[in-house]
Amino acid sequence: DELEVDIALLGKFSGPRDEQRRLSDSIREQQRTAERLIERLQLVVEDYDVEQQQIKIQARVQEQEQRAKQQQRSFRSALLKYRGNVEALAKKERELLLSGAATPAELRRRKARTGNAALNAASDVTTALQETVSMMNEEIDKSVSNIMAMEDSSEKLRKTKAQYIAMDDILKLSKNLIRTLEQADVLDRWLMLAGLVLFSLVAFNILRKRVWIPGLYTLFRILRYL
Repeated sequence: DELEVDIALLGKFSGPRDEQRRLSDSIREQQRTAERLIERLQLVVEDYDVEQQQIKIQARVQEQEQRAKQQQRSFRSALLKYRGNVEALAKKERELLLSGAATPAELRRRKARTGNAALNAASDVTTALQETVSMMNEEIDKSVSNIMAMEDSSEKLRKTKAQYIAMDDILKLSKNLIRTLEQADVLDRWLMLAGLVLFSLVAFNILRKRVWIPGLYTLFRILRYL
């Protein structure tokens, strides 16, 4: 992890305080970037409808949060180590000056080389981290786009299902109506037939009384006895 490399570099750093502040500011900026990524991941978790995916991303969020806390502790420890390094370096420089093993100019050049090397390394690490953050942002954006597409598809499926259910209800209602009409039609046929028979009997009875037909009276008597 680039941030951990920067923190480790700060723990070994013993250059000027201005350069240490630049390195510390770079670490803090990386930590803020990591926190923003965690917040985005938390938002992505809320957008997922599938419980298994939520559990998976939530576990990743918790892992990143634990790492961020550990890096914060490491950063504080690195700051303490830096103070110890500065004190140890100052003590060593005093010993070198007192012993005559080095001149003040040589000590300044040595500090400059050490500080530049550390800052160059920190700059390279920061650039790499920025590229990594950019890639992670792109992946998160893709995940959000996929979630939105899935939600849109789910909404369309829900609407289609509702339409099919409505059509099925209409078909059932139409089927019941047709069955009722068919039953009414059969009943109407029977009523018409019964009316026709009744009309025929009435008409026949009227004719029987008004018109004399040979043998008809005898036929009725026979039918009555039967």
